[in-house]
Amino acid sequence: MDIDFHYGTVYVLARWAKFGSENANLIASASQLVDDNFDSTPFSDEEEKRNIAEGVHVRYSCQNIWGNVSGKGNREIWIPFHFLPGLEGDTQEEQLICKKNSELSKKLADRLLETTLDNTNYTFRLGVGLHVFADTWAHQEFAGINNIVNKVQDLIFVTSGSVVEKVLDDILGASAFVSKILDEVMPLGHAAAVHCPDMPYLWWKSGERFTDGRKNWDEFMEAAEEIFRILQKVSGEEVTGLSEEQQKKIMKSFKGIQSDDINERYQEWLRRIHENYFAIEDFDDNDATAEYSIPYIFEDMDFRRQFYDEINDHFDWVRDELEEHDIFVLKSTPIY
Repeated sequence: MDIDFHYGTVYVLARWAKFGSENANLIASASQLVDDNFDSTPFSDEEEKRNIAEGVHVRYSCQNIWGNVSGKGNREIWIPFHFLPGLEGDTQEEQLICKKNSELSKKLADRLLETTLDNTNYTFRLGVGLHVFADTWAHQEFAGINNIVNKVQDLIFVTSGSVVEKVLDDILGASAFVSKILDEVMPLGHAAAVHCPDMPYLWWKSGERFTDGRKNWDEFMEAAEEIFRILQKVSGEEVTGLSEEQQKKIMKSFKGIQSDDINERYQEWLRRIHENYFAIEDFDDNDATAEYSIPYIFEDMDFRRQFYDEINDHFDWVRDELEEHDIFVLKSTPIY
């Protein structure tokens, strides 16, 4: 999933669950920051030294292109933060394939449901955990490892309108070229499927999986419903799930905002939030100006520390769960 879901949808769901605008912004910002928390200075250790001096234990939860190519820490990033293993199958490679509604994803939901508002880190725990939870719908049937299980053939793109087979290069340019290289060498995650799993308005299929086609908007709606129920429970509200009107507004946004430009989709979500398209009951000035900002968290040392506390705590939880199934693929100590 992209920023339009991890920030935009999560912000709306948090506000509907009666979190205040500031806390909703923290939850949604932490959710998206999981995707932007990568080593921006891969050839220098100065940033890491500064964090250590401040008592911040950095663990990256995403990679830039160099990180993917070099492979530094790939497993410690993609498995726990983006492709939560389903723990199904006979081989370790099969057990590492991400599955929605898997044993481990349900345990993650239970872990988040236990979050209490007196936990000073609760917005960050929710943000980090909900990012991983949401990705089990988007990234289902792929694994966060370089392995043949991620091979994709006969990829066909379909929009929420008419069915149209499209050429990867025409849609995604350089990223499609990179995906083809990765697919030939040893496919990582859903790189071989390019960005198909993450675009809400897309209906797509391939020769190995989703042979009857996968409507992303339906998958994303399932994720939104489950996330909303978690947020309602944690906020202390009655757990009702999304109303029919709320479902309609979310679905219209998933299906109607059609652009392969991630920022265009994000900006349209912001416009709808700012104009209160989603009918937030206690809409305020913060809602009217809400936006995602990396410095909002990283330039506040308390927020920065809280975010990394939860990144590390989530990693440790996933590692322990995998080791209970005799899967020892995550290192016990921080790699950075």
